Formats: sequence, C-alpha cells, structure tokens
Amino acid sequence: ENSSAENPIKVEFWHSFGHNISKNLDPMIDSFEAEMAEQGIYIDVRCTSVGGGYDGLRARVNLGTKSNSIPTMILGYPDHFADYIDSGILLPLDSYVNATDANIGLNGDYAWDDFIESYRKENLMDVDGDGKDNIAGIPFNKSTEVMYYNASAVDPILKEKGYYDQTTGKWLNPTWEQLWTVSKELKTKVESSEGLTWTDLGDKTKKVDYPVFIDSSANFFITTARQWSSNAEEASKVYTTKDSAGGKVTFKNQTTVTAQNYFKEKADAGLWNLPDKVNQSYGSYLMANGTSFISIGSTAGVNNNASHKYELKCTTVPQKENGVSSVIQQGTNCAILSKNSNNLTRLSAWLLIRYLTSTENTVNFSKNTGYLPVRESAKNSAEFTSFLANENDPFDGNAAKCLNAAYAQLNSFYTDVAFSGSSIVRDEVDKMIQSVYCYNKSIIEAMDTAYTALKDFNINCEDQLA
Repeated sequence: ENSSAENPIKVEFWHSFGHNISKNLDPMIDSFEAEMAEQGIYIDVRCTSVGGGYDGLRARVNLGTKSNSIPTMILGYPDHFADYIDSGILLPLDSYVNATDANIGLNGDYAWDDFIESYRKENLMDVDGDGKDNIAGIPFNKSTEVMYYNASAVDPILKEKGYYDQTTGKWLNPTWEQLWTVSKELKTKVESSEGLTWTDLGDKTKKVDYPVFIDSSANFFITTARQWSSNAEEASKVYTTKDSAGGKVTFKNQTTVTAQNYFKEKADAGLWNLPDKVNQSYGSYLMANGTSFISIGSTAGVNNNASHKYELKCTTVPQKENGVSSVIQQGTNCAILSKNSNNLTRLSAWLLIRYLTSTENTVNFSKNTGYLPVRESAKNSAEFTSFLANENDPFDGNAAKCLNAAYAQLNSFYTDVAFSGSSIVRDEVDKMIQSVYCYNKSIIEAMDTAYTALKDFNINCEDQLA
C-alpha cells in the first residue's frame, strides 16, 4: 500500500564492480523488481558502481556519512563494516534474519545456516556495542586467490621437472621453491637464441622482465607471513590482533622479516614481481600479451587471464614446505546502512539481499563470474557440480578451472580480524610492500614508515623487533 508503479520505494545500492561483473548483477536486480511488482510491491533499485574499487567505495561512504549522502544498501568487507559501526551507521540484521514471517526471515530455502560457515563467521560483529555478536552482513560474492598459468609455455617445463600430474594434467599443490625452479627455466628459455614459444600459434617471446607476477601486495604480505609462521596460533597473530582494548598491529616481527627477505632475493633475481614494478595494475595483462606466464590473483579475474592464443590452467596458491598452509578468503558482504534510510527502504533492501543470495542466484552469479557461491546448497547442487566437472567447455571452462583450484584450498582459508582502522592498516601494508619491491626500500625501513603512519591514525602498534 506504500508504493505504486508511479511512486516506487527507492533503494540506493552501491558496489564497485566493473562492467564484466555488473552485467551479471543487473539482470538479477531486474528480475527481483519484476517479481516484487507481481506481488503489488514496487521497488526501484538504483545501482551505482563507485570507482576506485572497494577502497574507493569505503572512502565515499565515510565521506558521505557527514553529509547524509549514503546508500541504503552496500557491499563491503568486515574491516569496512568496522568503520561503519564506529560511525554508527551500520544496521544489525538479526531481526531480519530471525524474522518468523516466512517471506522475510532466512528460513527454509533461504536458511542462514546454509551459508558457508567461514563466510557467516566473518560477518559476526558487535554492531550495537553490548559486547555480543550481531549479524553485520550477509555473504554475497566470495573469492580467493589462485595461480593462473599459460600451460602452452609452462607445461613442458612441469613435465621436465616432474611437477606435472598425469592424471589431472595439472600442476598440483605447488610450493614456492617449485615456482622459482619453473620461473628460472622460463627465463632461460626466453633468453635462448630461439626464444620461448608461448602460444599454440607459435608466437615467441625473447625478452621478459619477470615470468611471474603477484597482483595484491597486501594479500601477498599477509599470506606469506602466515605461511612462514611456526604454527597456526602464531599465524593468527603475525599481522594484527584484537582484544577487549581494540585492534593492534603486530606485523613488525622476525617472521615477516624472514619471509620478506626470502621473497626480495627472488625478486632481485628477476623471478617475480608486483605488476606495479612494470607500471601495470594486474599480472593478467602481462600474461595475455606474452610478457609473463604465471599470475597469482583473484578468482574473479579469471577471464582477464584467459586468451584464445594459449591454454590457461589454474592451480592453488604456492605454499611454503612445512609451513602453515594459508590462502586468503575474500569478497564482500551485503549490508544495510541505518542513516538516510527508513523502515520501508531497509525492508526493501533486505528483500533484495535475500533474493540475490538464494541458492539459484548464487549459483548463476558464480558460474558467470569466477566468484564462489556463498551457500552449501549451491556448492553441492547438481547444476554447480556438473559445471565444475566441465573444465573443457569453451564458454564455462575457465571459470570451472579457477573455482576447482579455489575449492582445492578451502581448508587453508583465513580472514583477518576486523577492527576500526583495520582497513587503514591494509592500505599502509600495500604501500609498504610497493616501496620494497618497486622502490628498493629495505623491509625494516618500510615497516618503520608504515608504523609511523599508523600511529598518526592512533592505531596501536607493537614493535616485536625493538
């Protein structure tokens, strides 16, 4: 009774997807609006892709909080949510999730406990400040990192070195040491008189800066810090920690310094680097043009790594031998902001979240994007299982390849503790790693700079090397 076709309920929804992902989200929103209209409820969802990635999105919300120009519904990470909780603008979702009305609550086909456990866990945060966990967000698009490789160039080396698994035709459970062996061999072949054949069409490469690129500086630092830890307990505290007093930065320690010295030596030997070193944002671009052959990045970037010129394969992120097996769990959750919204717009946003994260929709979104479905029922569905089994499909094969690699490392997923300011810590770590690999700062010097910057934000920093 509160809406009509002429006067619909308007829901502002901000995300930061580029065109490739948006084109899979928009049709779901259209069908949601159509289904609601059939029930006589008119909702107009206004989707805005905010530039600058998720960090740009967070910055714009933090800015808009002062002027009230913020959306009803948003996608974000737990550390962004911690900032929104601090500003008092995040709405706890418990009353919606637990609603007894079958058309509202997460029950039956929409059940809350059907969401994958680690995805649910990262959304449990104390929103209303009573020391108890609330449901801060609902998992929407989840990804992890995998290692992509140009099999036309790399497979001959894997076979030569004994890393090629005959049964699957893949490089299974690569270690960092194996990666350097392959990288050295790629360099040797490229620099040989005949060069390296990198496409099925016979194209040759005679010069490369680095055979291997790793996309995310912050993920690389945190993941390797965990892998280099002596046990799971240390791994959970090697980057940041949180107690009743709040969050604390702990990454200036012997474990991280040892790991970074190891990787710096390999980068100096020309075996790998960050894309920024050669003025690129992602390794996928360098792979696609034959100036590198291996790229570690998000599952959501699978289509950017593919090319009609070579065969793309995917495997798990390299691990340290006898280290703590670790790979990041990432991707965003849907949240509702309480400022600049009312009961009608909040309920409408909630119904949209419920719709987008249904079993059927999370399967479809996943198949088209390389994101992981967020529900057990979706992951185990006949449709999704047969999709994963079809790596040779000309249309869906690449997404299936990268999702299979992602699932092979499911037991190694980690997330970092979220606290007010933890997103700033990540930004500083990003800059810190760039300064080491792109501008030759020493790791200790870079860590000192990062700690100084973080203290200016009043973030508690513990120097374990002091």
